[in-house]
Amino acid sequence: MSKKRLIKNKQPIYIAAAFFIYITAAVFIFVFAANTGPIMAHNSSVLKSLPNITKPDIKKDFIVTEVDNSKLYTGPLVLVNNNYSCRFDGDNLVSVLSNAGKSYTASDYDVKVNKIAMNALNSMMQDFYSNTQNKNVMVSSAYRSKELQQELYDEDKSNANSDSKKSGEEFVAIPGYSEHQTGYAVDLSVLNDGIISVFDNKGDYSWVLENCSNYGFVLRYPEDKTAITEIGYETWHYRYVGTPHAAYMAQNNLCLEEYIEQVKSYSVDNPLYITDNSLNSWMVYFVKAENGSKTSVTVPKDCEYQINGNNNDGFVISVQLT
Repeated sequence: MSKKRLIKNKQPIYIAAAFFIYITAAVFIFVFAANTGPIMAHNSSVLKSLPNITKPDIKKDFIVTEVDNSKLYTGPLVLVNNNYSCRFDGDNLVSVLSNAGKSYTASDYDVKVNKIAMNALNSMMQDFYSNTQNKNVMVSSAYRSKELQQELYDEDKSNANSDSKKSGEEFVAIPGYSEHQTGYAVDLSVLNDGIISVFDNKGDYSWVLENCSNYGFVLRYPEDKTAITEIGYETWHYRYVGTPHAAYMAQNNLCLEEYIEQVKSYSVDNPLYITDNSLNSWMVYFVKAENGSKTSVTVPKDCEYQINGNNNDGFVISVQLT
C-alpha cells in the first residue's frame, strides 16, 4: 500500500476530531456566558442589580432622601379602616361633575375626588363608554368630611336599630375612619331615566369590575374579604390606589389590608417586582418610618418613583422600570 493511500484513509479521522473539538469549545463558551452574564462596569454606589422581570437586566444608582413623617398619613395607599383613622381631610380635590366629560355624570357639583384619581376615573369611564355605549354611570358620592360621615353614620345606625338589624358600622364606616375622607374613594350608581339604582357590577357594569385595575382602581370591599375589611360587600365602592398596586392586588386576589401587610416584607435589597396590565415593570418596597420628624428613604437616582405613606408605620416606594 502506498504512503499516499495511507494518508487518504486517515482524513475522516482528522475531520471527526476537529468536529469534536469545535462542539466542545462551543458548549464551554455557552455555559460560561450563561453563568457569568453580561460584563458590567463596577460602581460602588450601586446598591442592587435588578434581575430580569419580571427581572430587567439593568442597574440603578440609588441615593438617600429625607421624607417628612407627616407624609405617612397621605397619598393613595393610606389604609383607612375601623382600626386606622384618616389623619387628613381630602387632598387636592376637584369637582367630578365639572371634569367628567360626557361619558358619565355625578350627582352634583359638590362630589369631589383627588385630582389624580379624577384623571384615572375619566380614562376608565371613557373606555367604559367606548366598550359598552353606556352613559348611565353616576358618581353618587366621593370625598366626605368627617362631619358628613357622622350624619350618614347616625342616620344609618338609627335605621338599622329600628329594624332590629346590625349597627350601621357594617356598611357605613365610623366617622373619622372612612375612606371617603381621603378623596380617593368613589361610590358608583346607575342613573336611568331619572331613576337611581345600585351599581351591581353586572351586565355592562361588569366591565368596570374586570378592568378597573388598568386605571389604578380596586373594588375596595369584595364579598370574599369581609372578614378582613370588616365592611359588608359593596359592589359600588371603588378606591384609587395606583396602577401597579391595583394590578398586583387584582392578579393575586388581595384586598388593601392584605396588600399593605404583604408589601412590608419587601425591601430595596429584596423588592417586589410587578408587571402591570399595560406590561410596565415596577419594583415596590417598604421603608419603616423612623422616630422623629423625618425618615431616610433609599430611592433610585435616575428614574421615576413614588413615595406613599401607609397611614400606619412606613412608606411604600414604587419605581417604574419600563
